[in-house]
Amino acid sequence: MARIITSKRNENVKFLCKLRDRGKRNRYRMFTVEGTRELSSALHGDVSFEEIFFCEKFFRDDSQRFVLNLVASKNIPICEVNDNIFEKISNRENCDGLIGLANFWETELAGIKLTNDALILIAEGIEKAGNLGALMRAAESAGARALVLCDPITDIFNPNVVRTSQGAVFSLPIAVTGNRETLSFLKENSVKIFATTPSTEDTYFNENFTGKIAIAVGSERSGLSNFWLGNDDIVKISLPQMGTCDSLNVNDAAVVVMYEVLRQKISNNGKN
Repeated sequence: MARIITSKRNENVKFLCKLRDRGKRNRYRMFTVEGTRELSSALHGDVSFEEIFFCEKFFRDDSQRFVLNLVASKNIPICEVNDNIFEKISNRENCDGLIGLANFWETELAGIKLTNDALILIAEGIEKAGNLGALMRAAESAGARALVLCDPITDIFNPNVVRTSQGAVFSLPIAVTGNRETLSFLKENSVKIFATTPSTEDTYFNENFTGKIAIAVGSERSGLSNFWLGNDDIVKISLPQMGTCDSLNVNDAAVVVMYEVLRQKISNNGKN
């Protein structure tokens, strides 16, 4: 049986609203997962949930009840709220009546396991939640083994990151760390590093992306720092710019290069 909350002044309701703040998320090591697609991905990804909140008024089809049945099978507590309360705790305009209270998981580099042909996406100083979520989707779709975030401005548990990742945050191994730790990890694992920058004439077209590969992309505002671009052991690559714009969105640049890595992998596998 689901418990029922009828007051906006309920402490659970207040707590869910507090988690919109990054400081509160970090303090309690909890965050919210909203939406049928996202909850389903999280539940299949073994994310630890404290409770699931629902409001039938916003259900769109049978998929919401399917998720609730999955929640019940995992013995996760369920709470029913009315439409006014759900609108208060929701982070979306077009909600579908499901929100989960989930726990953080560890994001250490030590948890990343690499294969002989692993692709790793390195993203430094990402500021915008939409771009971070999109990078997760792109990396997961391109078959990346991991996403390593170096000194990100926004956090992976931000509700907008979770939403724009469309569940990739729950299936893609992600590490959050610093530049030096990342570089040491890559060197220890014999990973060849490519850094994207418009300040080189060497395009990605002619590079050999076989073996263990890391693609590094930088912040939306200033690109990669000199830590990556000033290192002679790192290969600098650019994407041709035929128009008047001098750069691409960080996610667009990452997608283009990662799919070239994937193309080469597929092509090489076909020759074996």
